[in-house]
Amino acid sequence: MDFSNKYTLTRHTKAVNVLAVSMDGTLLLTGGNDSRIVIWSLVSGEMIQEIFTPAAGYISAITWIHVDNRSEASFAFGASDGNIQVYERSNNALFEIQSITIGHSGAVESLAWDPVHRQLASAAGGRPHVWNLTTDKTLVSITSQSEKQPYVARTVHFYDNGASLLVSFLESGEIFCYSIEPWDLKWRKKVQGRIGNTVLEGNFLLVSNLKDGVDKYAVPTLQRVQSYSHVILRNVPLQISVARQAGLIFVGGDDGFARIFDYNTGIYRGQLPHGNRGDQIIPVASHEGRAGCTVITGSCFNGHSSVKVWEEGESMTTEDDVMPPSPSAGVSPTLQLVRFAFICIIVNIAMHALHSGTLTELSLLLYDTVVSVI
Repeated sequence: MDFSNKYTLTRHTKAVNVLAVSMDGTLLLTGGNDSRIVIWSLVSGEMIQEIFTPAAGYISAITWIHVDNRSEASFAFGASDGNIQVYERSNNALFEIQSITIGHSGAVESLAWDPVHRQLASAAGGRPHVWNLTTDKTLVSITSQSEKQPYVARTVHFYDNGASLLVSFLESGEIFCYSIEPWDLKWRKKVQGRIGNTVLEGNFLLVSNLKDGVDKYAVPTLQRVQSYSHVILRNVPLQISVARQAGLIFVGGDDGFARIFDYNTGIYRGQLPHGNRGDQIIPVASHEGRAGCTVITGSCFNGHSSVKVWEEGESMTTEDDVMPPSPSAGVSPTLQLVRFAFICIIVNIAMHALHSGTLTELSLLLYDTVVSVI
């Protein structure tokens, strides 16, 4: 399956950290180190709204909040100040702030939404939290103060139809599973290696291992059942996105492109060439709809950060890849040699004529000769 670049979205002035596609695939949220949240139309590629929050610091986590079957009505984001902000779409189609919650003592690493119980989960500072979303769009914590781990709580995922919460920890490579009501630790297990990022797909947890690619584990046994191997040049937490119907997974990259793998076999299928060599393309997201699979990648390089939208189509060829045809294309080597020799003779005659002062008379003769040869 090939993907072509549909849009290149440019607004962020610093690294793009997070991406989120609305349930219906029409809207895209992007957040970055420039303290900006940008809402884009995936239908037209236009910027709909920009939210600038310099007091919050860099944007570190974001998720859509699907309430009352209105897929694009609300969203929440977390930032480096540890707070969580909730926005809702107003009657004029723009998003307005509804609440700010002091959530954590450090940068919010991850957010997850459970539409069944209308709960939001967050992770930061070595601890997870679960919040009830009230009718006035404020967040109320329902979790007791769990023991703070000496490691970064990297990601959170609702599991078991929202009855449990999976929390991954960066340095230790551990996965904690908590029951939500009542809040209690059910089990803790360790994967092979550290954890840069994770994505939960059904009963499988895909883990970016910060060493040699992505590993897929069965939950709750955490038995490794598949690997998607690739070279890692820099120790950065590459994001993962799964397009289950297409049978593909997309993994961010640290050398200018994101990678595509076959979900079932682990075979490398290609790449999405987003930037230049050495550019970090960490965030990646995907959405599957009636028109097929759409993939979004973001660059993490201050100065020329961009977001690219890819759709199923022709092979991924950019303007830089298209070379103009050679002027001699389709001409035999013998004819090329004859033409070169003729040009040398003309130049030699012209030089002699220039010195003898007969260039004007000779020019007419050369013109007739050139026309006859061509």
